Amino acid sequence: MSMTATPPVVMQGPQVTAQQAPRVPWRRAVVERSNILPSESGSITVGYQPIERTIEGTGFLYKVRLRMVATAAANAATVAFTEDGPYNALGLMTLRDPNGELINVPNGFYCYIANLAQRNYGNRWLDQSTLSSIVTGAGATGGSFTQFYDFAIGINRRNLLGVVGNQDRAIKYTLRTDINASSAIYSTPPTTLPPYVLEKYYESYSVPLPVGPNGVQQQVLPPGYGTLHFTTVTTSDATPVGGSTVNHYLRRIGNTIRFILLVFRSNNLRATAETNAPTLITFKAGDDTIFTETWAYRKALMYERYGFDWPSGILVYDAMHDFDNTAGFEVGDDYYHTQALVNAQFMIAYPSGYGSTANSLTIVTDDLVYAAPV
Repeated sequence: MSMTATPPVVMQGPQVTAQQAPRVPWRRAVVERSNILPSESGSITVGYQPIERTIEGTGFLYKVRLRMVATAAANAATVAFTEDGPYNALGLMTLRDPNGELINVPNGFYCYIANLAQRNYGNRWLDQSTLSSIVTGAGATGGSFTQFYDFAIGINRRNLLGVVGNQDRAIKYTLRTDINASSAIYSTPPTTLPPYVLEKYYESYSVPLPVGPNGVQQQVLPPGYGTLHFTTVTTSDATPVGGSTVNHYLRRIGNTIRFILLVFRSNNLRATAETNAPTLITFKAGDDTIFTETWAYRKALMYERYGFDWPSGILVYDAMHDFDNTAGFEVGDDYYHTQALVNAQFMIAYPSGYGSTANSLTIVTDDLVYAAPV
């Protein structure tokens, strides 16, 4: 008598085909890319030099990084830069399509500090490395400098919110990167104004195929596609005056704000404003008081969230630290939704030492216009 082994019982479950599998999320399906755009070259002069170029590229535009290198030679003057120099070596900086401007800052200094506030684009570390340099004094290369700037389109690498498509050959993005006059850059210029090279690097993400190599469907458009990310600069209508409290109304409200930079100048200088800093600052959104604080308190928060000391005369009000208290680690829970506001303002008490000559408050605003209610 022989025994025949009984085959094992195999439970049959539902078969999942590639067509039935969940679609691959857009962020996972895209590929990060970079390319070199045509550079600019010439010499810094006593005149202002407008430069505007069309951005040739593909995919979803994330950012354009600029590297400006000016190399002086045979200098004999004791070179000194202006307070905003050499970051303001670039004049008006804009990025726009036929429908409007995503970025509009009056010069490179404001682009630089907006990059610091973004932190995902924060190039403060470049200031401390051999990649960036500023040469002052009477040496032969006095007046030379190397500086980086970013045109920030996507708000971060995590979700890429704000990226824009650059596949339509009929609608082109244009980049304006004017070269400032030497008097804006140098308080004492070099003997011979230096030549410059402005390099441009295009960073983008690919357009995913509807079906990936493994046969699984992929999302071809990012979540929230059509959301626009703006960086703009305005000057307060009200002038800071020593020994008084001034209401500075925000002209740019109605969008979702990620951060606000306040740039104070007294006698045209940020350093003078820092020395005679405001004594009390109140931020009101509509009828609600959001912050009432001192200059030192806000500066401490800035260092805690960014990890470096900011240039003189600048305060940062960021709403991008809701993930782990580090600016740039954002989910969006703390954004300022100003769509229903009639007004928003900073009420600032200036000490008598602030003076009343050539004062100003410049406001840098970073905000979003969502493609649909979020």
